[in-house]
Amino acid sequence: MRHIKVKNVYCSMLFLLFSFHFTGYAQEWSISLKPALSIATGEFAAHKLHTGSFAQPGFNGSLSIDYTLYKGWKLALESGLALHAVDVSGLGLITVQSDPFMEDVYIRSEAIRNIYLLAGANYTFNLPLMLHAEAGIKAGVMRSETPYQLYKPRYFLTGPEYYEITSAMDYSLVVSAEMALLYPIKNCYETGLGVQWLSASPAFEFNTSGGMRVDKRPVKMINIAFVWRFHL
Repeated sequence: MRHIKVKNVYCSMLFLLFSFHFTGYAQEWSISLKPALSIATGEFAAHKLHTGSFAQPGFNGSLSIDYTLYKGWKLALESGLALHAVDVSGLGLITVQSDPFMEDVYIRSEAIRNIYLLAGANYTFNLPLMLHAEAGIKAGVMRSETPYQLYKPRYFLTGPEYYEITSAMDYSLVVSAEMALLYPIKNCYETGLGVQWLSASPAFEFNTSGGMRVDKRPVKMINIAFVWRFHL
């Protein structure tokens, strides 16, 4: 039931995103492209087997559509993708330390994937030298996917030659706070730097020999972005 409700919210926000895009109030719309360095923080980067994700700095790319309501206030919709590689050296070390019969392990891992859709409000205020700053708060839905991982261990006595951990997926609520500093190049185009904080709390179900296990893997990241904004 939880997945169905969150998926319904996700689809509704996608519908609003495309509805806003094709509504004709030309001078009040803007589109922003934001490629970013994504830095994992907190439990997302922690070296803990069942709560940490061993996430390394990665890539975040997002597209934002804004509509000016009144003076500096804007409605905003944003969709983005974050990819973070796994620190397999750190994961292997913790895995060996937690198993007294394991001497070493080789791990291959896919990247951690997070796709999100946000809605909220931004406020813009002017600064000297034609600069202007923007602050915003958004909330929405995040689709999180754990990586497929292949383990090839070496045991002190006997053990399996290899084993795998399959990928799991969950939808969760996500909140975002951001700030940006922008400079107009032309009337219809501006560029600048932005910083965004994202936080979500997905929980993943895994089938184990002892039954179903649920791992809570919080996702927290700071995205440092180069912003291109186009006014329609």
